[in-house]
Order: sequence, then C-alpha cells, then structure tokens
Amino acid sequence: MTMKYFLFILIFFSAFSCMEPNNENLWNLNKIAGIDTEGYCRDVYVSGDSVFVAAGQAGIQLWDISTITSPRLVWKRSLSDLGLNKEISQVEYKSSIRQLFALESNERPIHIDLSIPDSVNVLGQFSSEKTKEFRVKTNNTNSFTVYAADNDDGLKSSTFEYDSFYKLWFNTSGNEISSIGNPNGIDIISDLIVLTLDQLGIQAFQYENSIINSLYHIDLPGNARAITISDTDEYYVACEDEGAFKIISNYPDHAPVKMQFGEDLYVTHVAIFSNQIALSCAANGISLYDRISNDNIESRGIHNIGYVYHAEFYNNYLFAASREGLQIFQID
Repeated sequence: MTMKYFLFILIFFSAFSCMEPNNENLWNLNKIAGIDTEGYCRDVYVSGDSVFVAAGQAGIQLWDISTITSPRLVWKRSLSDLGLNKEISQVEYKSSIRQLFALESNERPIHIDLSIPDSVNVLGQFSSEKTKEFRVKTNNTNSFTVYAADNDDGLKSSTFEYDSFYKLWFNTSGNEISSIGNPNGIDIISDLIVLTLDQLGIQAFQYENSIINSLYHIDLPGNARAITISDTDEYYVACEDEGAFKIISNYPDHAPVKMQFGEDLYVTHVAIFSNQIALSCAANGISLYDRISNDNIESRGIHNIGYVYHAEFYNNYLFAASREGLQIFQID
C-alpha cells in the first residue's frame, strides 16, 4: 500500500467519523400513549385529567387521561354534529366557567357549554370570519372575553356575560383594533396581548381600563406564525422557514433583544416548560432545545414522530398534535 493511498483512506474515515452525531447531550422522547383521533389532530388543550382535541375533519373530542397510559374517549362531536363544514383547528377550555371554545378553520370561533354534567351544548359561532387563532380570558364566574386574531380586520374582542334569569350567555360588548398587518396568531398574559403578523413580525397591545392600545411593533425575518408568551417581556415566535426566535422586549427602555434558533427548520409553534423548549416542525416532527441561560439555547435533538402541528407541556408530559393523532411523551 502506497503512502498516498494510505493517506487517502485515513482522510476518508476521519471525515466520516466527524459526521457522526454527538449523542451525549441529546434528550430522548419516551412515548407514553397514542390516541387515534380519526382526523388529523390539529390542536390539544389539557385541563386536569381532561384532554380536548381539535381533530380536524373529525370535529372535537374529549379524552380522559386519569390513566395516562390508557386514554379513554369521553365524547366526540363530528362536524355535522357541530353544524360546521371546515375542519377544527383549535380548542381552548376554561374550567372555572366550564365553557369550551373551538375554531372552524379560518372561520369563526364556536362556543360550547359544558356546565351541565354529561351534556355538550353547542351555543353557536361568534365574532367574525377569517379568525386565525384566539385566546379566552375569564373576567369572573359570569363573564369572559375572547380575543381573536382576525386575518382581515386585526385584533377583535368579544365579551360575554351570563344571564341567570334566561340561563344564557349574551355578547354584551366588543371591540376592533387595527393592526399594522394581517394577524395569524395571538397570545395573552396579564394585560398584554401580542399578535403575529406573518411577514411583518409581531405587534404588542395593552388592555387597560377597558381600552386596548398598541404598544410597539418588532420586525422579524420569515413569516411570524405563532407566539408563546413565557413572561411579560419574554416571547417565543415560530417563524416558519426562519425557525424560531426568543425575544426580550425591553419595552419601553431599550431596543428588543432577538435570539434565533432552529433556523434550519420549518417551525409552526413553540412550547415551553421550565428549561425545555419543543418546536413543532411540521414534517420534521419535534425538535427539542434546552434553555441553558438567557442568552444560550442548545439543541437536544430532532424526533421524527410524524407531521406535527402543535405541542403542549402539561404535568411533565409533552402532548403532540399530529397527523398521526395525539401522541403523549416524556422527555429524558
């Protein structure tokens, strides 16, 4: 064997040894349970032992996870049961008032009363069409407000109050606030409301004394699709082809600080629990990250569990809404 050939072999194996993944710091996803939701599982909302599922073309489902390894179907409602035509893309439940809310994709939110045991009472749709996402805030046991990211008209609010005489919820007031772009995502914490505006980044609003005012706008690369607020000045934004961003707003004293991560991934949603971050990456599954410090986020591996729309942490479990149904994991 000539020295030249020997050096070629040495370089070849050295190069490929460098391509081996470093498994030392990777996190494992241990599957606890899987639920066949019939339709694509588009969204999940967990409240105690109750798991509400937006099952796409299969409508809405409620599952009991008191035995986490063996979820039990409590009830399901098809699109025809709900009087709808398009798939269900979002669900949110408020246990203090026992009201369920869902979204017919790109249409209007749906209000469902679950206050009577073993009863699912569909009260109808409200707000406006082109709603991309919404959040519900309870004002007291007899009142709630729904904030909607309306892709045509900006930020919309609808307040409902319960009339004990008629035993009905009435829409008593509403508001419409223009945004600098067309909203497609929303999140709320305390009196802070933040919209994602596709190619125009995010816009923050403040609700104070029954008035909503615009606070500031932050531009971002890519298409800002979904936002998760972890604190009043710390946000995580899914920016599709540009991955995800952690933003420290620093409002009103300083310019915002932006930290990009997962930039080689297509990200549709960011879920956070303590130091754990889960990126929903569509066809690439789930990508996990470790929030080491305020300025250091490290990758802990990509897990191909199917096409993932959305994920949520709850009680040390990770719930992944995917085309393969609802999947429940623990991270090791």
